[in-house]
Amino acid sequence: MNIVVIGVGYVGLITGLGLSHLNHKVQFLDIDSEKIKKLNNKIPPFYEPKLDEYLNDEKVSKNVTFCDNYDEIFWDNVDVIIICVQTPSLDTNEVDTSFLNKVFEEIQDRRNKDTIICIKSTIHPEALADVIKSSNLSEESLVFNPEFLREGNAFSDFYNPDRIVIGSKNELNAKKVYDLYSGIDSEVIFTDPISSQLIKYLSNAYLPLRLSFVNEASQIIKELGGDLTQTLQGIGLDKRIGLDYFRPSPGWGGSCFPKDLAEVISISKSKELDVPLISSILESNNQHKSWFAKYLEKLKVEKKYKSIILIGLAFKENTDDLRYSPTIDLYNKLNNGNVFVYDEYFKNYESIKFISKLPNNSLIVEMYPLNKKFQTKITKEIENLKEYEYIKFWE
Repeated sequence: MNIVVIGVGYVGLITGLGLSHLNHKVQFLDIDSEKIKKLNNKIPPFYEPKLDEYLNDEKVSKNVTFCDNYDEIFWDNVDVIIICVQTPSLDTNEVDTSFLNKVFEEIQDRRNKDTIICIKSTIHPEALADVIKSSNLSEESLVFNPEFLREGNAFSDFYNPDRIVIGSKNELNAKKVYDLYSGIDSEVIFTDPISSQLIKYLSNAYLPLRLSFVNEASQIIKELGGDLTQTLQGIGLDKRIGLDYFRPSPGWGGSCFPKDLAEVISISKSKELDVPLISSILESNNQHKSWFAKYLEKLKVEKKYKSIILIGLAFKENTDDLRYSPTIDLYNKLNNGNVFVYDEYFKNYESIKFISKLPNNSLIVEMYPLNKKFQTKITKEIENLKEYEYIKFWE
């Protein structure tokens, strides 16, 4: 098929490259000229494993173009327009759909009448009616196809999804969007637009709930002197619980969980629903980060370490995304002149720029599992240090 992807951020770029590798022709459109310039020069605009490989893949290169202007797109033979623009939260925790509305304005007189509009942007279910109205299209002509890509695992998730969700009131249009993924073996859920968005929102509420549980459990295990790895394994091997998303950490972050969770709470309040469990998840995460800061301070004082070094600045492994990074929160909570950060991707951050500058007599904290190359580099360097302790909280 001939596809236009509007919005070349994380979701748009990964999705479009994945589709191009499935032999679809993809025109990427983003008004950020600098980003498009980078992509035309095969320079990744952000870090994601294998992204560089895909941008330099011969098969992909034959199937993609990158544009920064709507007038550069060849609209005549476009089968599907996939919209992946941001829908950030307002101060009220409602969704800002202005970027989406602008796209509708731009494509209204450009697309042909048979082109399917597929929306991957996450939309507050109560805002769907306004979005549909602003599109000047009927609800039947829109297809909602939420994404479930994890940063650091995006290409694997694209080709091996747990499910493909398609929300539409038009069976033929829904089937055509499904055909985009021909060759991918996955469960498919055909549903209505509201349910498609609720699947996304409530999934992104449950996952931080699970992470918050394991983090609170880790506090109990640590304080009582239990073996963290064995205890959590003993819990997670129960098939009703499982071991996925069951690794303790200094806290969770990223762009999606905090935003979507806040919006679920906002939706509940608008319907006068009392949801105490969901409403407490954000506070649990904040409390855990405070507890972890005190835990490190206690270790530092008891063992008379001179400094604390946090290894890994992003919100999780295999990404360069700093949004809601637990490391940054922890750095701010601990910063008394003897706290440092080291990360191979962020040399300009207020931190130690070279591993060789790590001070002796330090508490070194690995914030999340490092990739093999970085771990080997760290291990080699710290062998030269005297009187240090290296901890991985999840072990």
